Amino acid sequence: MAKPEVFDVCVIGTGAGGGVMIDQLTAAGMRVVALERGPRLSLTDFDDDELRNVIRDQVFSRDQLETVRTEPGAPAQQGRISQIAHCVGGSITHWAAWSWRFRPDEFRVLSVDGPVAGASLADWPYGYDDLERFYERAERDFGVAGVGDANPFAGPRKNGFPNPPHPTRRSAELFARGAKKLGYTPFPVPMAINSQPYGGRPACMYGGACRSYGCPIHAKGTPFSVSIPRAEATGKLDLRAEARVFELPVGEDGRLLGARYFDRDGNTHEVRARQVVVAAGSIGSPHLLLLSTSSRFPDGLANGSGQVGRHFTFHHHPSCVALFDEDVRGYTGFESHAAIDDLHASDPKRGFIRGGVVAELNTFTHQPLAYGTLVADALPGPRWGAALKQKLRGFPRTVVLAGICEELPMPDNRVDLDPEVKDRFGLPVPRMTKRQHPNDLAMYRWYEKKLVEVAEAAGASEVHSGRLHGVHIDENTHQPSNAHNHGTCRMGDDPKGSVVDAWCRSHEVPNLWVVDGSVLPTNGGYNPTLTILANAYRVADHFIAEAKRQSL
Repeated sequence: MAKPEVFDVCVIGTGAGGGVMIDQLTAAGMRVVALERGPRLSLTDFDDDELRNVIRDQVFSRDQLETVRTEPGAPAQQGRISQIAHCVGGSITHWAAWSWRFRPDEFRVLSVDGPVAGASLADWPYGYDDLERFYERAERDFGVAGVGDANPFAGPRKNGFPNPPHPTRRSAELFARGAKKLGYTPFPVPMAINSQPYGGRPACMYGGACRSYGCPIHAKGTPFSVSIPRAEATGKLDLRAEARVFELPVGEDGRLLGARYFDRDGNTHEVRARQVVVAAGSIGSPHLLLLSTSSRFPDGLANGSGQVGRHFTFHHHPSCVALFDEDVRGYTGFESHAAIDDLHASDPKRGFIRGGVVAELNTFTHQPLAYGTLVADALPGPRWGAALKQKLRGFPRTVVLAGICEELPMPDNRVDLDPEVKDRFGLPVPRMTKRQHPNDLAMYRWYEKKLVEVAEAAGASEVHSGRLHGVHIDENTHQPSNAHNHGTCRMGDDPKGSVVDAWCRSHEVPNLWVVDGSVLPTNGGYNPTLTILANAYRVADHFIAEAKRQSL
């Protein structure tokens, strides 16, 4: 019998971090096996059916099961809670494609703002200048469109975006009008969506369905449209879909042997590899490490510090709903066309630290069911009969303004193993424990007032605080989930306070790497995906250099 192949690298997860690692390592000539728990979808699976994609979530995470609670001892909610995707290409397959670089100060939160009671602030082990060229590579590979110097509050950049900006839409023009009246500087949101044919992919058709949907023509930059096809073309990739990894076995020398997984029918398999890259996201990565117990690692793999699963963060989203007397066409284009960053810089005199970017968006105004169940609910009046019909007539006239606001990490906000609930393979499901820091609440209230001011300055005939179910936070209300998940395998120089080092290599297991959003020490006031992509390019370069030196 032939001996099983020992791969150079096993990558678990094919999303933003894993996709880039697969692409770059196969391009360097390494033999890679990629294990993805979800199926391989095709472009024919991608449509704009809101009921199938969003309400029933029948496309991207059919086997998802987890629990969430607000604090230890509190009752846990069970279900498909997190806004993630299990498929080849990962959650970024249904992302909205906002593509920000973090500001330089967002890599030094502890140094800039100092310690805050109840929070676990940290500096990143590297800075903006170290990541700038990798931001540029991510923008180039994923075809980001925008105006390079349009945001006067962004970090310095050496070159512009590879694609020109997209056309605007009426809702963005109104937002910009209000922002300018207040002295702010509106600019086009940088988007990883082709504004022209680019990278062998076509230009966007502006159908309005980006977030929570796959792109049926690959105009949106994703690992599914960019990284995976390139890796497969090398002939160096063995991609196995519907491979649910449940253990990373450890040899007597303390190094990983590879990975063990269930296939779709529950049969057990094992692959061997010299290096293992875990890229299963801020929920999946700590879940797998905590499942992988052994006599050497009784509390979970690489968890001697007890840090695996901790410092779990979302973003919070203060918002307002504005109705105008004209059709604002929010149901066209993509999620956001215009933003301001004037309010972003941290200023303790406001009663809180940190901040975020503000934008107009169509998250709920391009989808009639979401509008009817969420936005209309934020408007005054009954939810039935003639009053509801009148609310629904506001659909084409509605603009939502919202912030992408930084949350402070807390050590007790975490992902661990649920002791009671099991998945269909009999594995403990991830359990999320998450509540808001008082700084989040103060920031939310302040930004909500500012958003109302912008909407009123824009000439809206009605403006209401956007206290949408599942989004609004206050002393008694918490977000159960978010599209932005960070932390849980923190990156840092101190092994006592982090899981991986500055190169995302485990402090405790020399051939284990974690490359996804879980390594982010803090979450910035922007959508995080471009930063996850850029960090993955940075780690891949280091990984390849170490391989050439035979020091992996």
